[in-house]
Amino acid sequence: MHIKQSILILSLATLLAGCGGGSSTSTGATSTSSTGATSTSTSAPTAKAIHSGQVKDSSTGNGLVNVKVSLGEATTTTDENGFYTFSDLMVEEAAVVNFEKEGYLLGSTQIQLKALSGDNTTSSNYLEYAMHTNNYQWDYNSSDEIDGTHIMIDASVSYSDINGKPYSGTNTAELIYFDITSDEGKAAFPGAFKGINSNGTLVQFDTYGLISILLEDSNGDRLRLAEGETVALRFDKVSSLEKPNTLPLWYYDYDQGLWFEEGYAELQEDGTYKGDISHLGTWSVNRPLEEDPGIYLGRIIDENGSPIGNVRVYGVGENWVSSDLTTDENGIFELKVIPGESFELTAYDYQNKYGASYNGTIAAITSGDVVEN
Repeated sequence: MHIKQSILILSLATLLAGCGGGSSTSTGATSTSSTGATSTSTSAPTAKAIHSGQVKDSSTGNGLVNVKVSLGEATTTTDENGFYTFSDLMVEEAAVVNFEKEGYLLGSTQIQLKALSGDNTTSSNYLEYAMHTNNYQWDYNSSDEIDGTHIMIDASVSYSDINGKPYSGTNTAELIYFDITSDEGKAAFPGAFKGINSNGTLVQFDTYGLISILLEDSNGDRLRLAEGETVALRFDKVSSLEKPNTLPLWYYDYDQGLWFEEGYAELQEDGTYKGDISHLGTWSVNRPLEEDPGIYLGRIIDENGSPIGNVRVYGVGENWVSSDLTTDENGIFELKVIPGESFELTAYDYQNKYGASYNGTIAAITSGDVVEN
């Protein structure tokens, strides 16, 4: 492993172009007690934390009321301004927070739940999350063929209801598609840009597209594909990216907060990717990293040169994001980045509810190299 040294030191005081947050200190609805998220805790069993946040509409920026927010086994709903709070949580290295509201893409992200050191005050681990409306919604008869809007369903496909019984009648389809090279697409991508491949190994990846497809019956309950059935998804071409002949398909497990490889998509003559799926939900077509990532180390300090802990840091590439969920007490963060690709840096101080972006681009890092700033 090679180490390169540069003289750049990041400071929230000199980060430019704010990327969200603000100075709001409002709190919202209080949840029931939680046993925490599904991630493995690395802290003492008696350690406690709280988590609060605000959910907004991605288009308007307004707070969303009555969003169902889940953190492990605990659930709550947002108030009229989109705020929510969980209390009495176990400290977690990577807790999964999910968001659900009719007409919107299911949301999911990871945060670190930690207690502030020194004064026994628990951190709010504050989060602002933007939800995105569905691109398409339509009704059709379950015996109809669907060909368009990124999904192809044969007329012979059969469905089952939430109890596993065969269903026929009116289907309501909700579909959303994102170009991951856009800021909106990266923001909407659930979880992290990594997942479990077909060999059971956790790998990083970059992403060529995101599609979520959900179906409901005439009563508004979720539908499933009957056992053995498949439907086809078509991911739009992304002109700026290299196009392998095949790319793995991945589905997102909202309970575990992880992507899982299942099947593959093939490159079509028109530059799109097409692949068959055996169950509905949120899918992406991703290229797994087959070499060691580059490592970017940095430090966040304030205008007085003092380190700032409890800051989330993101490396944002063309079609991937890498994150360190929190800086340590010395302000140090570490990002595993896609090698050979430049990226930008953003940071969010969730204790003071302030976010910003570094005014510049970080040069590409070679596989296996460490750049320390």
